[in-house]
Amino acid sequence: VRAIAKAAAEEPSLNAWFDGQRRQLHDHVDLALAVDTPDGLFTPILRDAGAAMGVEGRIAELRHAVETRSIDRAAMKDATITLSNFGMLGGEFAALVVTPPQVAILGAGRISEACLAIDRHPEIRLVLPLSLTFDHGAVTGGEAARFLTAVKTDLERAT
Repeated sequence: VRAIAKAAAEEPSLNAWFDGQRRQLHDHVDLALAVDTPDGLFTPILRDAGAAMGVEGRIAELRHAVETRSIDRAAMKDATITLSNFGMLGGEFAALVVTPPQVAILGAGRISEACLAIDRHPEIRLVLPLSLTFDHGAVTGGEAARFLTAVKTDLERAT
């Protein structure tokens, strides 16, 4: 969540809506969180996801509201970007679908150990596969690459 909020500040073009003619950038991140349930997929919105305070508690409240079916419809409308964590279900990569008017969805795959070359030496590190889908009619490949690089840089800094 933090990495997406920071990346949206650095490359706001993916935290946007597109109506087919005009792209509307947002100065806040209202992050849809994909929640898998026995009754299907729900996407509650973590409003102002860039706010540092209480994110974990706010996510837990949203998940509880979905699980108990007490979530208000308004709490699942008007997201500016989506995060899907299919890695919890064992997935590594995914072909994600963008929900208009949003222009992007980022998916997090299953974290695993991998042997990587670090300063020309092999090291075992945790690897988080990311899948980014974006509307190429509203976002350029360069914008998407910069956004994904900003996410990656923030996640690497956290380790």
